[in-house]
Amino acid sequence: MTIRKTILLTGLALSVSSLLHAQPGPARRPLPKNWSHLDPAKDSIAGISLSEAYELLKGRTSQPVIVGIIDSGVDIEHEDLKDVIWKNPKETPDNNIDEDKNGYTDDVTGWNFMGAKDGTTYETDQEEVTQIYVLWKDKYDKADPKKLKGRALEEYAMYQKAKERFEKGYKANEAKRLAVSDSAKFFAALNTLKPQLQGKPFEIGSINALDAGADPVTGAVKSVLGEVFTEQFRSFEIMFRLLERAYPRLKDALLAETKKTFNPDIQGRKMVGDNPADPNERFYGSPKLIIGDSEELAMHGTHVAGIVGAKRGNNLGVDGIADNVRIMTVAVVPSNGDERDKDVANGIRYAVDNGAKVINMSFGKRFSPFKPQVDAAIRYAEERDVLIVHASGNNAENYDSIPAYPRPEYEDGTTARNFMTVGNSTAYLNEGLPARSSNYGSRTVDLFAPGSDIESTIPRNNYAAFTGTSMAAPCVAGVAALLRSYFPNLTAVQVKEILMKSVYKPQLNVLRPSSQQRVPFSSLSVSGGIVNAAQAVKLAQGK
Repeated sequence: MTIRKTILLTGLALSVSSLLHAQPGPARRPLPKNWSHLDPAKDSIAGISLSEAYELLKGRTSQPVIVGIIDSGVDIEHEDLKDVIWKNPKETPDNNIDEDKNGYTDDVTGWNFMGAKDGTTYETDQEEVTQIYVLWKDKYDKADPKKLKGRALEEYAMYQKAKERFEKGYKANEAKRLAVSDSAKFFAALNTLKPQLQGKPFEIGSINALDAGADPVTGAVKSVLGEVFTEQFRSFEIMFRLLERAYPRLKDALLAETKKTFNPDIQGRKMVGDNPADPNERFYGSPKLIIGDSEELAMHGTHVAGIVGAKRGNNLGVDGIADNVRIMTVAVVPSNGDERDKDVANGIRYAVDNGAKVINMSFGKRFSPFKPQVDAAIRYAEERDVLIVHASGNNAENYDSIPAYPRPEYEDGTTARNFMTVGNSTAYLNEGLPARSSNYGSRTVDLFAPGSDIESTIPRNNYAAFTGTSMAAPCVAGVAALLRSYFPNLTAVQVKEILMKSVYKPQLNVLRPSSQQRVPFSSLSVSGGIVNAAQAVKLAQGK
């Protein structure tokens, strides 16, 4: 959920982002559309040196590499993607015969674990805490923990935490609905919060630090400020001005949102026909994802797919990173709400079984009720030499110390060697190099990659620039696919090792995300740097 809120053309931020271009703000050098592909030394931009990488690869042959995009789905008809979409050679479309006998009938381009059999796909699922509350209420609400042991006791403890957050969120959601419904109350509460932000840094941390007192309406307005905050506003002054101008649209969007969040009655999943309480169920969903007139379905996944492998050199839209890639679409992430563990686990297994050598996962959440199943799927990928690249999230938090899933630490205490976690870096080689919203972690975030203002594909042959670790992860996945394409003998573990050792390490003190504290950029991740395609190719050539 938190990752998807960075997509400014969807959700709540749509109500205000369209007004940004008319606003005055600090002068900043316009970025080239392909800034993330540029070279730090030659271009003074914190890109990945992609042209230099391809110069080094001249004369070397490549082989197709399948990249599984485990996400919200992909527009497989997009003009800049249709030539690179994976095709299952063992399946004939629409004949209702499971020719490869993998349990997924007619899976020609991938699989949609959120769809009805005809491809109709729900857009809204529950928050993870609501899912847990609904799934386990009858099982654990009145259970005696003294009579529980093992996994049941762990689930009981998780249920109690989820229940507490659900009940708190439900009350806050009601307060938000009341606050937004009454414009006078909304702006009165806003005016009580404004003075606290005068002279404060323009960052999400300043909003989080606001004292809303005991008034639930003021607390709800504080929550709204956090939800619509984006670095693109550039200042609180502009942000407030836009909120006032966009209020009528914002009101409609927020009221619609309050009907989705912390709502135990949402039944979107029902169309799939599976049993949400059974994490071991494998075969459900659809080979299709019908986008129709939806503004949100497949938006996120299509953008991610374009970063990895949009057709290069076709004079359309954007160029992806890898030039001999096949995009496998695996839909598990709803447009609103949280992905389900069983879908994530099944999505990983599906991608592995059908030949993916790299998997991108630009999503995350704070609870994992069926973590053993997800762990088993990650281990399955590790045993079969598949690299998993995961976005760290956009909460400006230390990933070392927060609950966040999926993650590479297995329940037995060991760590997956095929799993990479990615932070978001900007174009600017100054104190603003780490994105202000990016999570970081000297022990758990492996490296950073360009993820701010990234132009890529979105449904219906359109293009847009999005920001977030959701965009940084596929940058790393694209470089990984490039290596596995031109150096097919490299294992997933070796590719990770090369990507970590070949990072670009600017010797800069930067602002720690959501803070005015200056720290070495190298302290924000395990590798201390930004993915660099050219240096990765050089290391691979020496293997």
